[in-house]
Parts: sequence; C-alpha cells; structure tokens
Amino acid sequence: MCGRYVSVRSSDDLLAEFDAVDATGGQSPEPDWNVAPTKPVRVVLSRRQRDEEGHPVGEPVRQLRVVTWGLVPSWAKDPSVGSRLINARVESVAEKPAFRRAYAARRCLVPNDGWYEWRAGDGPRKQPFYMTPADGHPLAFAGLYEFWGENGRTLTTCTILTAPAAGPLRDIHDRMPLLLPRRTWAGWLDPAVPDPSQLLQPWDEASGEHLELRPVADTVNDVRHNGATLVEPVSEPVQPQTLF
Repeated sequence: MCGRYVSVRSSDDLLAEFDAVDATGGQSPEPDWNVAPTKPVRVVLSRRQRDEEGHPVGEPVRQLRVVTWGLVPSWAKDPSVGSRLINARVESVAEKPAFRRAYAARRCLVPNDGWYEWRAGDGPRKQPFYMTPADGHPLAFAGLYEFWGENGRTLTTCTILTAPAAGPLRDIHDRMPLLLPRRTWAGWLDPAVPDPSQLLQPWDEASGEHLELRPVADTVNDVRHNGATLVEPVSEPVQPQTLF
C-alpha cells in the first residue's frame, strides 16, 4: 500500500522536472514530510487548457495541479468515499467501477521524494521505513484523477496505484506504490492511450530507480508530526504504537 509519503520540493522545481505549466492557482501545499490521505497534494496531468470563458483550447499540455488525495468517482453520492480510495491495485484497476474510467482517460503522476512503509515484527510492533532515491532525484507514482461536482462546485481527487513489492522491498511490505521511470511518463499521461497496461511494470533497480530503505523513528506514525527529522535514520527498534 501507500499511505504516507514525502513531498518537499518547490513547485518551481517540479515544473522544471516534469516539464509542466503551473495550474495550481497559487494554492501549492507547503513542504510536507508526512503527506497523509485527504490532504491536498500536487499531481502532474495532461489536459487542454481553458480560455477566459472556460472552453478547452489547443492540444493537451502537462499541468501541475493541486488535488485531494483519495479518489471520489464522478457518480459517488458522498465525497467521503475518497478516504477509502487512496490506492488502486494494478491487478484490478482496469475493471473496478471506482477506477476504470479514470484509468482509461484520466491518469496522472504524483511527484514525491519518497514514501513510508511499516515492517511487521514480533508482536504488535512495526518498524517504519523511508524509501527514497539514493541520489535524491524525485520519484513519480502512477496515479489517477477524477472530478466530482455538486451544487456548482468541483472537487478534483486522486489515487495512487500499488503493485506487489519487488526486490528488497518485499522484506518490508508485500505491496508498494507503482513507480514510473521517466521514459514512461509521456505514455502514462497521454489521454489518447486507452490501455496503458504495458506500463504497469514492477519496480526494477536496473531502470535507474535505486532506493535507500531507511529505518526511521515511529514519530511518523502520528500524522500531526512533521518536519525533516521524520526521515532521519535510526538504529534502535521502535516501541509499540498505533499507526494512525
């Protein structure tokens, strides 16, 4: 699964890294070392821009937008369903009613600096780990986005795809977010590609995504905690504590 991640780069850095235009409306979130579901997050997507009257114009362009983490299908009666749809499994995303329309036409990248996972130990104790590129380059999770509207307002939301864990990550958790290498970004974002299943490839260090698997303190378990100290390495095992 992917239930927490880190996003601390500036929007200017992301605009340059992902070759996107700024569509955040000046609402970009502050640097966050403990991004949790239902928070506003930044995504990169490809859509046509709109003129002053709101009509789509030109060809699709990459845009950096702020959306809410937790996908709300357009047909949902209540937006609270988004808190239960933070992840979509690659094995079923093309068929699940909540995700299949977005999978076919509304795919996005979720920029990040790394993510957290919890390894089970003896008893109730779980050791948090921070997975991050060894050289500090940004990551891109495969995501989907959706629009939901009611009473004249529009809510834009997203979910993060997860896949079976690969390589040494299997020793920490059985699942992981789907990491997309740069060469696949264009195909994943292209709304004209109705079936991007060939891009749903497992993580492979040979593709250049070399990750450090760093044990960190259990301070991250509480969503109220934030700051760079959350990703500092630790050597001692943590004490039992509730994750959420």
